Amino acid sequence: MQIFEVLVNWIYVNWVTLIVIFHISLSLVTSVHVLLYKENERTSLAWIGLVILSPVIGSLFYWLFGINRIQRSAKKNHPKKLNYDIEQLALNKQVLCKQEQKDKQANFDNTLVNCPIPPNWHSAIIAGHKIHPVNYLAGNTVEPLINGDAAYPAMIQSIDDAKHSIVLSSYIFDYDSLGRQFINALAQAQKRGVAVNVLLDRIGIGYSWHKSNRALKKMGVKTASFLPAISLSSIRFINLRNHRKILCVDGEVAYVGGMNISEDNLVESSASPIDDIQFKITGPVIDQISQIFIKDWYFTTNELIEFPSYKEQTALNKQLEATEQTVFARVIEDGPDENHNKIRWTLINALVCAQKTVKIMTPYFIPDQTLMNSLHSAAMRGVSVQIIVPEHSDIPFVDWVMEANFSRIMAHGIQIYKNNRPFDHSKIVIIDDVWSFIGSTNWDARSMEFNFEINLECFDKKLNSQLTDFFTKKKLNSSLVVQSQMNKLSIYKKIRNNLFRLFSPYM
Repeated sequence: MQIFEVLVNWIYVNWVTLIVIFHISLSLVTSVHVLLYKENERTSLAWIGLVILSPVIGSLFYWLFGINRIQRSAKKNHPKKLNYDIEQLALNKQVLCKQEQKDKQANFDNTLVNCPIPPNWHSAIIAGHKIHPVNYLAGNTVEPLINGDAAYPAMIQSIDDAKHSIVLSSYIFDYDSLGRQFINALAQAQKRGVAVNVLLDRIGIGYSWHKSNRALKKMGVKTASFLPAISLSSIRFINLRNHRKILCVDGEVAYVGGMNISEDNLVESSASPIDDIQFKITGPVIDQISQIFIKDWYFTTNELIEFPSYKEQTALNKQLEATEQTVFARVIEDGPDENHNKIRWTLINALVCAQKTVKIMTPYFIPDQTLMNSLHSAAMRGVSVQIIVPEHSDIPFVDWVMEANFSRIMAHGIQIYKNNRPFDHSKIVIIDDVWSFIGSTNWDARSMEFNFEINLECFDKKLNSQLTDFFTKKKLNSSLVVQSQMNKLSIYKKIRNNLFRLFSPYM
């Protein structure tokens, strides 16, 4: 008892020293971990500064939010056996292409012979396969659907026409009049005997006071929440979200893009409209889209689901093939569970091939230094680089960071336009009349580092022409940013913008 009293008294007298020792020890261990596992120098420096300048709290913040635990969790939940299971399920249940259908799709060795792209892009195909070893496939159609006014009726009609299976993944699924239409359509499909699986991001559905996942479950639709972030055990994943937007129906039609499910995307009737673009897909690339959902569902629920593959001989696809639009395409999936950033490398790979024009639309444009250098390199080669961003996004401090970067970006002749619409959420990249990149990814660290994303890499002149027309119309409603505007910013705004720019690796 006397020893205990002595110990308590010693701690009471020396508690400041103990805290200092604990802080130094914890900071040392944390800093070593940062040096060993963080690849970006700016990020490493920022974390070490936070650890040293914020005793204990900085270290705890790093261990909670700075470590990419999703990689370990993904490896645990995405074992190599999963891909084998999917292949075996396909063979046993005949849910993927038959062998004769596979034979029609050239393997990578024959891709360069059969691909409908200019020779200067052949090196991009080779590098692209190294970045993401998934084949480019011919025989697809990609139809742009402008805003929810065009996209939602088509999506609901596809759900109503479903006969076998529906999978849907969305970041935001508002419980509004539009959301209830989707819920009712999915519930009716379930009642018809269609297998319906809905995957919603747990943070994304929090944007709506009434939760769509509860309504779906109540109506008997199988629904899962991706990485719940409301418990102490899962709060470390709060920064890692599923930002993918996927709808696949019967292996015949799919929809991808950046459009959430919200009546705000009904531009003609919404009080606070959001412009956006979604894409209706047919063709063999649907199999690549649906398998991403299968993996996400397995990751979330540990359940391996069946989904029919693209059926080349269906009447629907025969009708679509008659249009003679064949897009050469493949899916790029990316997320914090990947060993390297596939989307960033895909963009860099494509920018190297640009010869005439690069057109970018994104709601959030905060590229890292590597992407910025790639854009500058293209501009210095004489390539016309044009970027459209919203005049005002839905996140004010993101606007400040974008504004802080404008002068740096425009230094080599890159043109930046501010779209005067209330808010444009469209995400497209168009290079020359050859290549386009469509999907859910923004040009910021959140999409490139933290989110699970899906994009479609497309080679097709007709699609590029349609997207170029879309881009040109947007540019007509936009104003060109000039350096004199940046020079006239008050010192307060310059300090504010550049202060928030320090946090761009986390935005």
